[in-house]
Amino acid sequence: MKRIIINKPKVLLFLFIIFIFNSGLIIKKDESINFIREEEAIIDVYTVKKGDTLWSISNNYEYKNKMKFINDVEKLNNISPYEIKPGYKLAIPIYENK
Repeated sequence: MKRIIINKPKVLLFLFIIFIFNSGLIIKKDESINFIREEEAIIDVYTVKKGDTLWSISNNYEYKNKMKFINDVEKLNNISPYEIKPGYKLAIPIYENK
C-alpha cells in the first residue's frame, strides 16, 4: 500500500489563495449590481424619434464616453440597443458630482 504524503503548509496556502480569489469575485459581483456611481444621478426622460439610436441620442447629453452612456441607458431601462422604437420613453441618467 502506497503512502500519500500531504504537505499541510502547501495545502493551506492553496486553500487560502482560492478563498482570496473567490472573495474578490463576490465583492466584484456585488459592486456590479449597483451600477449607479457614487455621484448623484438625475433621471431625464427622452422620447425616441424615428431614426434614433442610442449612439445618436448620446450626442444630446454631455457624456465623455459614449459606450458608458449606452451601457448606463441599457441597464437603467433593461433593454438592448436594438429594442428601441419611435415613441419609446427612455430614462437617461445624468450624473452630477456631489
